[in-house]
Amino acid sequence: MKRAKKLLALALALVMSTAVLTGCGEKKEEAPAAPAASASTSAAVSAPAELVDLPTSGQNVVQTAVPLIAGEQMGTWEKYGMNVSRTHYVSGPPQLEANPSGDWNIGWIGAPAAITGVLTYNMKVISLSGFDYSNKAFCRADSALAKAAEGPISETLGTGDDWKGLTILVGRGTVCDADLMFMLDKLGLTEDDVNIVNSDIDKGYQAFISGSADVFFASGTYTTDLENDPNFVCCHTMGGMDAAMSGNIIAEADWLAANEDLVVNYLAGALEVLMWCYDEANLEQGANWFSQVMLEEFGTEVSAESALASEKLTKFYDLSFYEDLCEVEENGMTGMQNMFGTFFDIQVAIGNRDAADRDAVVAAVDCSYLAKAIELYKANNGL
Repeated sequence: MKRAKKLLALALALVMSTAVLTGCGEKKEEAPAAPAASASTSAAVSAPAELVDLPTSGQNVVQTAVPLIAGEQMGTWEKYGMNVSRTHYVSGPPQLEANPSGDWNIGWIGAPAAITGVLTYNMKVISLSGFDYSNKAFCRADSALAKAAEGPISETLGTGDDWKGLTILVGRGTVCDADLMFMLDKLGLTEDDVNIVNSDIDKGYQAFISGSADVFFASGTYTTDLENDPNFVCCHTMGGMDAAMSGNIIAEADWLAANEDLVVNYLAGALEVLMWCYDEANLEQGANWFSQVMLEEFGTEVSAESALASEKLTKFYDLSFYEDLCEVEENGMTGMQNMFGTFFDIQVAIGNRDAADRDAVVAAVDCSYLAKAIELYKANNGL
């Protein structure tokens, strides 16, 4: 069975059994000067003399930031004729809110926010990126929860009784929020059984390590930082529920229709970068670039070791995975439509979405740009 279908079956099984990025404050940065392209990006045709400006967006997690940074550092975007700039947002909701004003044209974003983009901002999903397994929750090492045994959920400490009444810091509308809702459902609880405090992940992290709340839902390098701190204990993982969701590449539908060639070129470049991320030999380089950019552009100290640990919690895939996404399956939908539909089904199962919107969401998953990008990528790399 093809890799995309395996992931779909896994997620569907998860839904049936019960009834998806760190960042800093919003800030726009110009792309740094890129060094000469590496061997992995040297086979493409020459870029035109006039580069097309293309503003993009993401968040400061490996799932989205490392591909964007690597594309700059290796000169991948220029090779495909683009001058790509990036804007970083603290989470998906403000990222989406900035699109109508023209702050970005192509965004890398988590699944719950991508669904919001489809239903509220006329977005289309045009590709996937890495699957983030860094979504974890932490409690204090001296708490009762930390001393509880693993309960009915794999890699989750305690039972519903242990979690009831706890104060939990999480960014509402994020993948971590979906993780929390799914976990509560599996424990036989609802959000009314706990005290949820909505907080952007960077502010939530600072509040948590300063003594606020009982549990904090983290992702990215904040996860690895907390795992290395003896004062905190991991009390839950999204991976333990087999509920990891991919990052998604999205764009507004009308803009897409007017810029097909640009989008195909961008996705071909994105494939080059994603294939580079898939190669474990490049993990250390990606971590070094991430650490450097976080410090130089945002004043955030993230050690290369922490970034590397976060990279290891993100699963990237090879070219066959993307080819499978474009194939039409037995139900008449593409692999990517089926996979994104499963992400939506999880949101329905935890009460975040209305099942009546499923057809509209799935219809907004468009593989046509990715399919053409795959052919361009293969031609430019002699495949």
